[in-house]
Amino acid sequence: MKRRIVVLAVAVLGELAGCVLYLDPQCDDRIRNGPETDVDCGGRCGACEPGDRCRADGDCGEGTCQDQRCEPPACENGSLDEGETDIDCGGACRRCAGGRTCASDADCFSGSCVPETGTCYELGLVEFEDPTFYASGVKAYVVRAGDLDGDGDTDLFAANELDSTISVFRNAGDSSGVFARVESPQPFETGEYPTGGAIADMNLDGVADVITADYHGDSVSVLLGWGINDSYTLTRAFTFPTVAGAETSNLAVGDLDADGVPDVIATNPQTASFSVFRGRGDGTLLPAEDVALGIDGVSEPFSVAIGDYNGDSIADAAIADNRTSTVFIELGNGDGTFTPGPMQPALGGVPSFIIITHDLDLDGNLDLVCANRSSDDVSVLLGRGDGGFRKAIVSSTGTDTGPYSIAIADFNADGVPDVVTPNFRSNTASVLLGTGDGHFEEPIDVGYTGMTSYGVATGDFNGDGRPDVVVSNAISNDVAVLLSRAR
Repeated sequence: MKRRIVVLAVAVLGELAGCVLYLDPQCDDRIRNGPETDVDCGGRCGACEPGDRCRADGDCGEGTCQDQRCEPPACENGSLDEGETDIDCGGACRRCAGGRTCASDADCFSGSCVPETGTCYELGLVEFEDPTFYASGVKAYVVRAGDLDGDGDTDLFAANELDSTISVFRNAGDSSGVFARVESPQPFETGEYPTGGAIADMNLDGVADVITADYHGDSVSVLLGWGINDSYTLTRAFTFPTVAGAETSNLAVGDLDADGVPDVIATNPQTASFSVFRGRGDGTLLPAEDVALGIDGVSEPFSVAIGDYNGDSIADAAIADNRTSTVFIELGNGDGTFTPGPMQPALGGVPSFIIITHDLDLDGNLDLVCANRSSDDVSVLLGRGDGGFRKAIVSSTGTDTGPYSIAIADFNADGVPDVVTPNFRSNTASVLLGTGDGHFEEPIDVGYTGMTSYGVATGDFNGDGRPDVVVSNAISNDVAVLLSRAR
C-alpha cells in the first residue's frame, strides 16, 4: 500500500507543480518514465493502446507497431474493410448492433439479420410514456429496483437523504406498471443522510433486504425485509460505523470471502479509504476493516463496483476517486482482503462520478462504466480479463445535462447493453444505445424526469418484456416511473 500512495503522490504533486518528478518509476504513476514507450505502457509495463508510442509489436495490446505508433487491428480502425458487413463489425469481426448492415444472422448480436432491410434487428424508436410521479421523502437521492416482496414483480425503494429514511414502492403486478407506497409502518429510518443503496438478502431468509451508505452517519445501515406480498415491510435498521468523519458516500454488495454470505464495501471520500464489512449471515455485519486508498486530503473514493476483473473467480473491487478522476482496482484475495491492482484514468469530469460494472462488449470480461456529472459524459473502460482495463472511451450525454448516476438495460432489443443517465442539470434522462464495442450512438433525450434527477434504475415494471426506467428526484422529493413504449 505504501508504494501505491507514494506513486500517486509523485504523480499528483508533480502535476500540481507543473513539472515531472522521477522517483522510482512505476507502471501506474501516470508519467512516461523508465522503460515505458508511452505513459504507463510498453516495455515491462503492459499493453499500449492504438495511437500510443511503441518500439515493437509486443508493446501494443492490439494491432502492431508501425512507425513507432500502435496501429489498431482491422476490426477497430473505424473503416469498412474487406470481410466486414459494416464498419468494424460483421464477418470476421465482432457482431453488429441493431441497424447495422449484415449478411446473415451470425453477423448480429441480436441473432437476426432482417432480410427486407439487410440490417440487424432492433426495435423502432426508443421512447417512453410521460413519467408518473410518486411522492418520496425529502431529497430522494438514490433509487433501486428489485423484487422486494417475493411476488415476482419488480419493486422500488428510494433513499431520502435529508430525512434519513427509505421509501418502499410495491409493484401492482399487472400491465399498468403502477406502484403503491408501503405506508405502514412509516418511516423506515436509516443512518443519517443515506446517499447510496443496494438490495440483497443479508440474512439468507429468502426475503430481500435494503442496505444504505449513510453520508453524515459515517455508517452503513441494514434494514431487513420481512413478510411477502401485502405483508412485506422493513425492520428497524441495524447501523454499522465506518470511520469518523468519513462521509460514507456509496456501497456495493458481494461475496468477498466465498462463504455464501453477502459482504459490503463502502467508500469514504473524506478519509481516503474504503470500509470492508464481512456479513455474518444473520443480517448483521462484522466490524469494518478500513483500507487506505491514495492520499489522505487528495484522494476521495466516491463509489465502488464489485466483480471478478482478473478471471480468478474471486471478487475484486473497482473504486472511483472523484478528486483525481482515477479508478483504483483492488484485487480480492478471497478472504475479504485486497491487493492493490492498477490505477486507471477514467478521463471523465470531476468532482463526483458513479461507477458500475457490466460486460458491455460481450466478450466475457467485465467492463466499467462511469457517469461523469461535471463533464456531461460517460466513460467506458473495457476489461482485459487480467485485472487491467483499456483506456477510457468517453461518450456525451448531451450539452449541460449533468449525468449523476447510471444504469444498464437493452432498450432497443438488439442484444447489446445500453445505458441511461439521470441528468441533474437538465432535469431529463439520456439513453445511449450501445454499439457493442464500448461506444454509443448519439444520446436520446427522453424528456422531463423531475426536479434535480440524481438516481436511476431499470426493470420491466409492467411485464411487457421491455425495460422501463425509474428516476429519483432530489428537489421535487419523488420518484418518476417512465414506461417504455418502444415496439
